[in-house]
Amino acid sequence: MTELTGMTALELAQWCKEQGMPAFRGKQIFKWIHQGADFDEMTNLSKGLRAQLKETAIAQPVTILQRKKSQLDDTVKFLFGLKDGNCVEGVLMHYHHGYTLCISTQVGCRMGCAFCASTLDGCVRSLTAGEMLGEILCAGHELPKGERIHNVVLMGSGEPLDNYDNVIKFLHLLREPDGIQISLRSVSLSTCGLVPKMYELADADLPVTLSVSLHAPNDDIRRRTMPIAKVYPMEELLKACRYYIEKTGRRVIFEYALVGGVNCSDEHAA
Repeated sequence: MTELTGMTALELAQWCKEQGMPAFRGKQIFKWIHQGADFDEMTNLSKGLRAQLKETAIAQPVTILQRKKSQLDDTVKFLFGLKDGNCVEGVLMHYHHGYTLCISTQVGCRMGCAFCASTLDGCVRSLTAGEMLGEILCAGHELPKGERIHNVVLMGSGEPLDNYDNVIKFLHLLREPDGIQISLRSVSLSTCGLVPKMYELADADLPVTLSVSLHAPNDDIRRRTMPIAKVYPMEELLKACRYYIEKTGRRVIFEYALVGGVNCSDEHAA
């Protein structure tokens, strides 16, 4: 079954031609998909065409299995179901400037950070670009009429730069003209510090905000909780951060979780 959410409008038009359909059908299907529609809702397609699509393709690869709403505010935590039975989580947050969705990029994670539950069972697999987009389409259906998701953070389960090619394709899909059109300046990508991929991302001409999971003031402490620090020491990591700023003109945000007795004394702060 072909996953249509992972295709650009041009790719979908070409796919339609290969299936014996007119290329213009690709644009119609693309618009429906990016509204979160399944085939039965595509009312400007004939019943026969919709039946054909159901036999060969997947319109929406992600469903919402559970919702947990905060008792304090409008925050909602989602358990997303994938077609192969795996699950990932996402979080929808409501701010004065609009809605932000935190999405996952992998089922699990193989980075091994000691403070993170996502890595406990390792990485089962990476998400496709279409599945990442599917998380946004699902959550978008939960919003009040007239509202949309304005900001996306890649900070759920998984290391985005360990799924580099799919993440890059996903970022391109966000700004497709007939798609959901989320500006990449409204996207934050979090990494534990895969230095070579940070350089690649800087050279990719995609103006996302880079968020680096630092969590320590020096290599000694960082290596205790983050195995990646044994491969790429802080000097190399910060050099890559400076390159990213110089190359893109975008900010780099440092993420720091306070762990009692490990990294949160006055000395560490200084």
